[in-house]
Amino acid sequence: MKTNALFYKIQKRTVTTKDYVNWSHNLLANDISSSSVNIVSSISYNESIFEVEVYFKRALQELSIQAPTIETCTRDYLGHLAAKILEANSHSAIFDLAYMMYRIIASDLEYPDDLMEWYEVSELIDQLRYSVEPTELNEEEVISRIKIEASNYPVEQNVHTSQSTNKD
Repeated sequence: MKTNALFYKIQKRTVTTKDYVNWSHNLLANDISSSSVNIVSSISYNESIFEVEVYFKRALQELSIQAPTIETCTRDYLGHLAAKILEANSHSAIFDLAYMMYRIIASDLEYPDDLMEWYEVSELIDQLRYSVEPTELNEEEVISRIKIEASNYPVEQNVHTSQSTNKD
């Protein structure tokens, strides 16, 4: 998980120990390290979230990372979800992720013009799943549209300050 997407989950109070650990693995994979990042990376997914948060906060200080705006976090989390859509093979998982993107766009960003295609995607899914009248849509076409929209979504950023590339 990348930094801004993690901040989104923190702000929404949906963050897990696994999210923090995956975040630290992402940093290490990008040659960004500190004592606390190394500790977070070694924590088990089953550990208490309170323990990992102590080291996470220390890591932020060590790397001079500050929380970005909620809109930046939200848009980067949407990028995280778009990447998951592109990786997914299950139609059900793809539909669920697309709906999740739509709900976030509707509730957190209040339908910005540049993301209205996700409203259209949600309508196609609803039409496919719940229409009582026959439709010319088929599941493959809707999946294809979702994958196209996900591939057009900007890649989530892994933003760090220029001082955040300290290595221990």
